[in-house]
Amino acid sequence: MKKMKSLVATILLLLFGINSFSQNTEFSKSNNGLIYSDNTVKQLKFIVDSLNLKFKVCEFDKIYLSKPQAKAHYVSLEDTLVKEAKKDIEANISFDDFIKKYIQTEVDKDLVIIKFKYKNYKKKEVVELSSLEFNDNHGYEFNFYENLEIYDESLKGKWVFRYHEKSEYSKESIDAFYFTEDFTQQPIPERYARMIQYSDCMVDTTAHVFYEKAEKGGVRFSNKEPLKSKNFIDYINKATNRPEYNTEFNEESYQIFSEKYKLWDSLRLKRVDSLRVIDEKFDVLLGKAVQEVLKKGGSNDELEEYVALYYSPKTALELKRNRIVIGGCSQDNSPRIHAVNIAKLAAETINWEIFLRSHLDIMNDRFDRVSDGSYAWGRRKTYIKELEVLDINVLDLLLGISLRVENPSKNHYYGSIGRIGRALSETEKANEIETKMLEMIVDNQLDDYNRILMYYLFLNYNHNLENEEKQTVNKKKLIEAVNKLPEYLVTKIVEE
Repeated sequence: MKKMKSLVATILLLLFGINSFSQNTEFSKSNNGLIYSDNTVKQLKFIVDSLNLKFKVCEFDKIYLSKPQAKAHYVSLEDTLVKEAKKDIEANISFDDFIKKYIQTEVDKDLVIIKFKYKNYKKKEVVELSSLEFNDNHGYEFNFYENLEIYDESLKGKWVFRYHEKSEYSKESIDAFYFTEDFTQQPIPERYARMIQYSDCMVDTTAHVFYEKAEKGGVRFSNKEPLKSKNFIDYINKATNRPEYNTEFNEESYQIFSEKYKLWDSLRLKRVDSLRVIDEKFDVLLGKAVQEVLKKGGSNDELEEYVALYYSPKTALELKRNRIVIGGCSQDNSPRIHAVNIAKLAAETINWEIFLRSHLDIMNDRFDRVSDGSYAWGRRKTYIKELEVLDINVLDLLLGISLRVENPSKNHYYGSIGRIGRALSETEKANEIETKMLEMIVDNQLDDYNRILMYYLFLNYNHNLENEEKQTVNKKKLIEAVNKLPEYLVTKIVEE
């Protein structure tokens, strides 16, 4: 029963704690207004200075290639004449003859198709052919798992299709791309390739935040609770008089418990400090708990906080890197809290490789969740100022992880266009970043895919600006830039 009450209390804190304990800021901040202390910032700046100097003298000898791209028309037909259309497509009927014969066909012309190759979660090779998306038109995506070599051959004047048999849930249908040109790639211009290289210089491509065998856990997962770790936490809770949730659940009883809990938590560490001074048992129990979780796993935030304070920050970082927190829902902020704790410990222990990757994960909100409704996104901040104060060339770093290439360095960090756009809206170098994004949109030496990514980056950036007058001015600048794109792209954007 006692264990059940403790579980109920924990769930209540997760459900209601968002508003109760973090009303104004997502994470606690230092006196400097950042989530990292002045001393930590000073130490990290020293590393950044060294990396910047290294980058300046580093020779640039890698040619980055764009993702393979080709133009194609899309057709879709359902319910009637589908089998006949399939036979014609397999016989490689011409596009013009097809739309003349099947007048009821849905047609979308002059699309840009991007070819992606990757392994899915089952480690199976996949070729994905996706058209560029334009807001309300979410594009078309074909995934193939067999005979993948044919998609490296010439496709000009040929069809790639999907056929769906009739079922109790859907009509018989076929949809296809008709390629008007072959897939091609082009080198990324050196001025942008340097951005990609800079991002690889800053974000160590050999590093991973989590260890390969890290265990997954979260509020919807049953985590093991090692005995010695439990003994230590129970010892702390009893000695500091942690309140228990002992009554039947309702809003009033929760509020009473919440007030008691907040008071206890505000005094907790002072009481723990005193406890450690007067009781030798403290270090003995903590040491046994640490050795147990290092060997068997099963660590948690509660134990790791005490490990960082009273045992070793490096050991606490090791424990955190050995477990991946999965969010239970949109409102569950625990994956982000886990990440910021990793970033803080990595910064404190001068582990630059883990620090920057973890901070970028927070900025890009790169976490697993059981569900992730957009209504929860607004509360999550981007923390670009923490990077700017370190004297990182934030413009090159963020544009470098926004560009997409076919041959990146292994473990290259890719950013989220939506999240980076939002982060850039808080930059101190707004004019510089606006100019650069617009230049990239109009640059016909840059491939279509990356030009459109820059278009969406600018859209997200501008949407998140608080100054409405500036938003209006920027919309006009963006329209001018869009009109310098190829006609087949301008048409798609204008149609919105």
